[in-house]
Amino acid sequence: MTKMHDVFSKLRGEKQARPTGEQEKLIGELREVRRQLEGNYAFFALEADEDLLDAAIYQREALQARYRYLLRLARENKAVAGGIPVEGEQRERWIN
Repeated sequence: MTKMHDVFSKLRGEKQARPTGEQEKLIGELREVRRQLEGNYAFFALEADEDLLDAAIYQREALQARYRYLLRLARENKAVAGGIPVEGEQRERWIN
């Protein structure tokens, strides 16, 4: 949700969903995997050795699989990140 939406929600008296402990843990893990993926992308862009590029590709595949798994768990647990429910999975959509 945008900040403006939050302001209007508060003015209307709407309650913001607060994540539970398990939801917060899932969101934290999603953020960590995202950070690792960003590092992987940076490493891949700078590396020239074929063996290390292969390793980076396998690592990326593993991280993406873990990210999809955590997204599925977050959706099942109705996790909320930044006031936004974790719903659909899109390749370029990240948890902030």
